[in-house]
Amino acid sequence: MANILIGGGTGFIGKHLSRKFAADGHEVRILSRSANPNAKFKTFVWDVVKQTIDDAAFTDIDYVINLAGAGIVDKRWTEARKKVIISSRTDSAFLLATAMARLNIKPKLYLSASAVGYYGDRGNELMTESADPGTGFLSKSCIPWEESVAEVDRINIPTCIIRTGIVLHPDDGALQKMLIPLNFWTSTYFGDGSQIYSWIHIDDMVDIYRYAIAKNLTGIYNGVAPNPATNKELAAAIGPAMNRTALVMPAPALAMKLAMGEMSHTVLDSARCSAEKLLAAGFVFAHPELDGALRDLLG
Repeated sequence: MANILIGGGTGFIGKHLSRKFAADGHEVRILSRSANPNAKFKTFVWDVVKQTIDDAAFTDIDYVINLAGAGIVDKRWTEARKKVIISSRTDSAFLLATAMARLNIKPKLYLSASAVGYYGDRGNELMTESADPGTGFLSKSCIPWEESVAEVDRINIPTCIIRTGIVLHPDDGALQKMLIPLNFWTSTYFGDGSQIYSWIHIDDMVDIYRYAIAKNLTGIYNGVAPNPATNKELAAAIGPAMNRTALVMPAPALAMKLAMGEMSHTVLDSARCSAEKLLAAGFVFAHPELDGALRDLLG
């Protein structure tokens, strides 16, 4: 069994990933801003801003996974917040790379999160991993995020980047927020609802990381299900998945822009991303279809 170090292990995806790795029999180590002797997993302190880390975290380490980064929709996108979003991602990669170089640590694989926001607002165009980045802040945040992984490449450690789609789980992320209107027997889509969401079930998201480690995948992969859906299709599918009747209603794009400012791009942009590279690598999705994924999560 392997020793796996996770930055961002207490976040949305990190929590599920840590539990699954532990169930697989691996030793999970978490990097945290504060020590927690009562934590479920061994916790080691790092400070991305000060560029400090507990060297003991790297003892006999086999894999390093970096999911760290300030939340995209946690706060309004002021210029200061944008800098935090980017630096929290790039500086964490730099800290890990410099620590591994200093300690002469060579894990079998370094895995980094990224996001399908890399592609920007691309309508119905099919986005493969070789596509150019888009424009706008989501793209501008993902470009340096991915470039920071080159710091690890430079010390001859194999790397894998997962461009994460909209991860579905009822207790966190976008789906949690979309469930709120169900309390009023409605389900809401944004704008005209035609924007394409490249979604993925949380279990498949976790399994991509497990598969990448099992098969030593390197390069860039879209972490998305093979059947994207429009925002309106997603909103319409939520009620039936819960066996509840819900009136599917729009939230006007103008209202979203006024309420969220530039951050409205997170719900109004369209990115139709291909999962073909993962499929070609042999990965099998447990939940490839939206209706089945939602029934599993909500039924």
